[in-house]
Amino acid sequence: MSASAQAPLERTTRHLDARVIDDSPALLDASYRLRFQVYCHERGFLDAADYPAAAEVDEFDAHAVHVGAVDDSGQLAGTARLVRHSDLGLPLFRHCSIFPEHAGVCGEPAVLEVSRLSVSRHYSRRQTDGAYGVHEREAAGRVLVRNKRRRIDGEVFLAVTKGLYQASKRLGATHWLAATESSLHRILLRFGLPFRQVGPESDYFGMVAPYLMEIAELDDVIVSGRVPVLEEFADGLEPVLSPLPGGSPGVGRHAGSPRLVA
Repeated sequence: MSASAQAPLERTTRHLDARVIDDSPALLDASYRLRFQVYCHERGFLDAADYPAAAEVDEFDAHAVHVGAVDDSGQLAGTARLVRHSDLGLPLFRHCSIFPEHAGVCGEPAVLEVSRLSVSRHYSRRQTDGAYGVHEREAAGRVLVRNKRRRIDGEVFLAVTKGLYQASKRLGATHWLAATESSLHRILLRFGLPFRQVGPESDYFGMVAPYLMEIAELDDVIVSGRVPVLEEFADGLEPVLSPLPGGSPGVGRHAGSPRLVA
């Protein structure tokens, strides 16, 4: 991974930093342990007995960029990874099929798979918030409104997604691919993330389908201003990478646009 991809990312909110954590052994270990908690204990997708070290790691982590949302005390609030194409392929290709008309795009090296999205229960504002720290029925409204007396709905989710977006821009990625259940897809759409289904449902950590999003389409959403909170995704991006005219506030220290290597 290039030095630019590892650059610290700017804050999505006043509470959290979204950052690539591959250069921080402590945060990376915390990410694996949070994944273990979520995928083995909270959601029951994986057998905890297969991970005696209480850290969920697989062979794709060696080919991934890991992102974390870190609070003011340095604790990890949420995490996800961007898996790059390698000799292993992408994780969802082992479980999901792609409609023929989308197979070519999904096989491109500039397509990254977003996976292992995990949010600490400690940062879910209410017990009714879902697995991703978002109350689905309110995602269309309250998440767009700041409240000084409490965290906004989906704050950790937004911070992680901002981290994924900025890392992807710095890597020169063109698309995100994700295996997602329909409930999360509805949340993604309400957040303005234009994912489209590109394959049938299959049983992969429950019933999921593959979804594809073109990063340029997300840029268009950011520029449109129709989802105001997404404008923060451009904060800290180098002007050459920012979708906003004239660049964005808080420009990062690392210029240039490193490209993905096949």
